[in-house]
Amino acid sequence: MPSSTERILLVDDDPRNVRLLEGIFRAGGYQVSKAYGGDEALSLAAQEVPDLILLDVMMPHVSGHEVCARLKADARTRPIPVIMVTALNSVEDKVEGLDVGADDFVSKPVNRVELLAKARSLLRAKALHDELARAKVELESKNEELKRLEQLKESLVQMIVHDLKNPLTAIMGNLDLVLQRPGGSAERDHERIARALASSRSMMRMILDMLDVGRMEENRLPLRLESFEIGCVLDECSSEVDGLLRASGVVLQRQGPESLPRARADRSLVGRIVANLLSNAIKHTPTGGTIALGADPEGAHLAVWVRDTGEGIPEEYQPLIFQKFGQLQLKKQGLTTDRGLGLAFCKLAAEAHGGSIVVDSTPGKGSTFRFTIPAEAEAAG
Repeated sequence: MPSSTERILLVDDDPRNVRLLEGIFRAGGYQVSKAYGGDEALSLAAQEVPDLILLDVMMPHVSGHEVCARLKADARTRPIPVIMVTALNSVEDKVEGLDVGADDFVSKPVNRVELLAKARSLLRAKALHDELARAKVELESKNEELKRLEQLKESLVQMIVHDLKNPLTAIMGNLDLVLQRPGGSAERDHERIARALASSRSMMRMILDMLDVGRMEENRLPLRLESFEIGCVLDECSSEVDGLLRASGVVLQRQGPESLPRARADRSLVGRIVANLLSNAIKHTPTGGTIALGADPEGAHLAVWVRDTGEGIPEEYQPLIFQKFGQLQLKKQGLTTDRGLGLAFCKLAAEAHGGSIVVDSTPGKGSTFRFTIPAEAEAAG
C-alpha cells in the first residue's frame, strides 16, 4: 500500500477527467490535489511541491507542454516526475513531450492498471532522488564541519606549539646560565635548576593534557579509583608550582578546614586538575598578588577551589574557557588565555568522576575555580 504522505497533482481543464483520475488515485491510497488549468497547476506545484504530476497535454491558454517546460526550468519543481496524459499518440507528440522534460506518458482513455504501475515506478524513483538529495546535503554539511574542525585543529596545534615554546625557552635559558658560570653560586644555580624543573613540569602537563583530552572525549581513559587524603594532594601540588610562584612573585595560601573526608577518585588526575588550576592562576595573577587553595566538604563530594587576584574573566567569555577550541576564540578577542588544553582537561577529568567544574569571576577582582570529586562514603557504624 502506498504511503499516505505521497501527493499527486492532477491537471486537466475537464472536471470529468479530473474526477476519474482522482477516484483511481484515492482508491490507491494517495493524497490528491487538483488544478483545472496551466497557471493554477504551476501555482499549486510551487506551493505544495507534490510527489507526482499528471498533466493533460491539450489545455487552453497554457498547454501541458508549456507547463512541463516551466516546471522543469524551476530548480524547486524540476525533480517532480511528470506523466503526460494525451489523446495524441504520434511519435512527434511524444518527442515534443520528452523534449520539455516529461518522464512518461499515458493515453486516453486511461488504463487504470497501467497508470498506477507507471505512477508507482516514478514515485519510487522520486523517493530515491529525494533520499540522495538529502544525503548529498548531509554529506556537504558534514564535509563543511570537518573542514571547520580541521582548521580549528590546525590553529589549536599552532597555539599549543607556541605555548610549549615558553617553558622550553625558560628551561634552556636557566640551564644555559648554569653551564656558562661553572663556578657560580650554588644557591643561584639551585634556583635556576628549580625554575627549569618547574618549566619542564609545565610542559609535561600540557603534553599529557593534550593526549588525555582526546582519550576522555572518546571514553578511552580509565579511572584508577583509590581512597586518599585530598590535603596531601593539595600539598604536593603546592610544592610542584613553588618554582613558578617564586619566579612570578606570587604568594600561595592554603585555606579551608584541616579535617576533611577522604576522596574516592583517580589521585593522579585530581592532582593534575589542581596543578593546572594553580598554574593558570599564577599566569593570571600579577606580581605581589595572592592565590588561595583549599577544599570543603559538599554532601557526598569534596569541592576543591583555587582563587586568584588576577584580571578576571568577562561573564560572556566564561563558557568558552573550558571548551577544547574556546582558547582560540578568546585569543581572537585579545584576551589572555590558559596555556594548551589545561582547562578543557580539568572539565573532562572532573566530569569523568561524576563531578563538575565552575568559575566565578569578576573583571578586575579575580577568579575562583571550583571542582567537585566524590568523597569516600563513611562506613556504617
